Amino acid sequence: MSATPRILKTCPLLRDNLKYLDEKKEARKKAVDSYMKYTGIAFQMGGVILVGVLIGRKLDQYFEQEQPLFTAALALLAVIGAIYSVIKDTLKK
Repeated sequence: MSATPRILKTCPLLRDNLKYLDEKKEARKKAVDSYMKYTGIAFQMGGVILVGVLIGRKLDQYFEQEQPLFTAALALLAVIGAIYSVIKDTLKK
């Protein structure tokens, strides 16, 4: 058997310190997980908007539009879709 449990029983200060360190480690892990989640959402949002703009530009070139109507329309739709996706992801826990 390990001597650690006996030390923890006899030294409440050590036990409290280890408990504090475990709680601090868990809090740091939650903060990193949250940071990674929102960073991923930002990249996803940018990617969706970029794809919408690129498809719109290709459609404007294909149909030889004077005004970039497809680019504007698809960029707007992509922004709306990205915002919807962000709201859906943040409300889901």
